[in-house]
Parts: sequence; structure tokens; C-alpha cells
Amino acid sequence: MEYKKFDCTSFNIHTIKTDKFKTTRMEIIFSDEVSKESMPIYTFLCDILTDSAKKYPRRKDIAIRLEELYKASFYGVTNKVGNLFTASFILEFINPNFIPEKDYFKNVLSFPFDVINNPYVKNKEFDITNFNIVKRRLLEEIASVKESSDRLAVISALQKMDKNSPSSYKVLGDAEDIEKITPSNLYTTYENLFKHFNCDIFIIGNINMEEAVNIIKEKFVNRVIKTKRVSLLVNNNIRKKVLEVKEKSSFVQSTLVMIYNIKNLDKDAKNVAFHIFNYLLGSGGISSKLYQKLRTENSLCYGVRSLYLKYDELLIIEVSLDKSNVILAEKLIKKCLKEMVQGDFSEEEIRDAKKNLTFSLKFSKDNNVSLLNNYVFNYFDELPLIDERIDLINKVNKEDLLLCGKSLVLNTIYIQDAGDNNEGN
Repeated sequence: MEYKKFDCTSFNIHTIKTDKFKTTRMEIIFSDEVSKESMPIYTFLCDILTDSAKKYPRRKDIAIRLEELYKASFYGVTNKVGNLFTASFILEFINPNFIPEKDYFKNVLSFPFDVINNPYVKNKEFDITNFNIVKRRLLEEIASVKESSDRLAVISALQKMDKNSPSSYKVLGDAEDIEKITPSNLYTTYENLFKHFNCDIFIIGNINMEEAVNIIKEKFVNRVIKTKRVSLLVNNNIRKKVLEVKEKSSFVQSTLVMIYNIKNLDKDAKNVAFHIFNYLLGSGGISSKLYQKLRTENSLCYGVRSLYLKYDELLIIEVSLDKSNVILAEKLIKKCLKEMVQGDFSEEEIRDAKKNLTFSLKFSKDNNVSLLNNYVFNYFDELPLIDERIDLINKVNKEDLLLCGKSLVLNTIYIQDAGDNNEGN
């Protein structure tokens, strides 16, 4: 595998040459600091830019062209990682070595830039038909969140923890945010994307990378030079007194969410050791301490998991259960964490966690999406590449894991109460 970075003045191209895959993947990533107000409209923009273009006025025209390009796929996605917001345009296509058509490589690689540089716009407004299609789709997606008790509980808990923290911001926003968007202010947002966002293009595959770089430099119009770098880290406040919140819901089961701050861990510990700690605690499935204590031994819950948000420096424990079991579950979670701090886990359990985590990392080397993402975060935040992370995992000892446990400070206890729906269960 060979990585190269090309500085194209107003954007960078990162190439990852490998013969492991029969397809090539390219991600055009626009990035900026998280903004609660602007994320919904940029999400709308990312969606509409992949639905139509001046040359392809309707989604069916895009679909036909992708079919002509030997079933290439093209879509947009927005994401928030810590304090970093990204709007990405993703193209995946068959390696040109397998295609007899002479101009296939240039045509397929040019396609995303033909689309995003030439939107279907009239008088500085996006086409109203496409606008309404995307608007309806996003409103349906926002409404669907309310149907998932787990997702809603975690979102609500983060907002109660600190509504002004980027950790609590929603990429899609609320229905009210979508209703404020117009074809006109959406076009202004399109112009701002190129003016203010950093842009990095990542390509992975077995192609002529020099030729790919030349095609992109010829086709991509991005004239504004940006030099800012965004820190991914969110500085969440640590409470002196734990916040406890209970809210009624219409669900037939309750959800308990406990949010812990992670403090005073160095970068290596956050990149590696805490993943092992979290595996032992709650992300390791039926072997984890939380699962064993809450479900196997006490039959308290339907599901339990722990989520590690590295760039938010948060650990979230979420449990779905009957409301009558909430108090006991809270006590058992605290007991599990106390045992972790005291080192109540064996060397054999540590070896098992390392084995499973390194297996997942080795498996990810056979996936072009995972490999590309590793290079993305290596560039954005110096995340070690896969082989280095495997070496670091194997060097972690019990003392490192004890430090992870001691770094935790309880911030918020949030209960999404099922009300009277399951009283007496």
C-alpha cells in the first residue's frame, strides 16, 4: 500500500494505491468546525447536490448516467465527529483495468465534479421540485428518530447534559430547522461551502494515481484557499454535582442513560487503551461486565451497551429495561465501574479483548471504506494507522486500563420513563 499527498493549493488529494480491491473509492470531503445552526442546511445541501445537476436535472438522470458508467454509485453524506463537521461526496466505481471503454476512467472520475460544480440552479435558487423532494425525505428521517427509544434517549441525555456543547448538536437538526431552509438560502450555503470549508479528496484503489490527480485538477473548480485546521476535541464541562433528569415517554419500556466525562488521559490512552477498557466494560457483547451483571446475573434489562465518544471525551452507558428495574440497574452500573477501577478483571479477559479488537482491525484491512477512513483520521488527527494500532494494543497492560477507569467522572443520569405503560412489570 502506497500513500501520497498532493497539495493543489485550494484542496488536497490523498492517494492510497493498493491492488486489494476491484473497485475504486473516492471521497470528496468538505470539513469545518461544528455549528449547530448550519449543520441542517449543509445536510440538505449535500443531499440535493447528489440528486440533481445542471446536466442531470432529475434523480433519474443521475441514475441513468451512473448505470452507463458501469453501475458506479454516487451519494452524499454529512457527519459530526467531536468538533468536526464533514460534508462528503462519495463515488465508487469498477477499476478501469476491467473496463474496455477507452475514456471510462476520465468519464467516471469527472462525474462527481460535473455534478457538484454545476448544480441545478436558476436565478441563484435551487430547483423547487428537487428541493421539495429532499425536504420531504429529511423531515421523514427526523420523524423516524422519535420511533427509536434508544436513539432518542441518548440524544435527549446529551442535550440535558449541556445543550450548548457540540456533543449534543444534531446533524439533521429538528423539523423547524428544515422548514427555515429555502431554495435561495440553500444556494448561499452552496457558495459558502466552497468559500469557507477545507477540502480534501481521498482515493483508494488500483488505478493510475498520477492520471487521477491530473483529471481532478482539471475538473474540480475550487478557487478559495483555506489554511485553518479544526481541532476535533470537544471540551465538555465536568459537573461538581451529578445532573439527574427523568422524563416521561410513550414507549413501553424505560431507558437509562448514564454519561461520564473522561479526564486527564493522554492521546495514546484515548486512541488505544480506552477501547480495551470499554470492550471489557460494555462493548464486548455477552462477555462484558455490564452484560454479565445486568442481564445474565440479574435479568434486569432487554439490552445494555457502552458507547465511547473519543473526541467528545465521553463514555455513555445505555440500558433498556422495565421502569421498576431502573434504580437497581443504576446501582449495578456503578458497581461495575468500581470493579473496573479496582482491577477486577483478569489477564485472560484482557487477552481476549485484545484478540477481538486486533481481529476487527485486521479484518478492516480487507475493506476499502475502513482503510480510507483510517487515512482520513490519520490526516485530520494523527490517528495511528492500523498496523501501528495493533502494535499499541498488544502493549497495553492492566495499569493502563486502571488509569482509564480512574479518568471517569459521572456527569448525567437520564431516565426516559415509560410512565404507566408498564407499571408493575
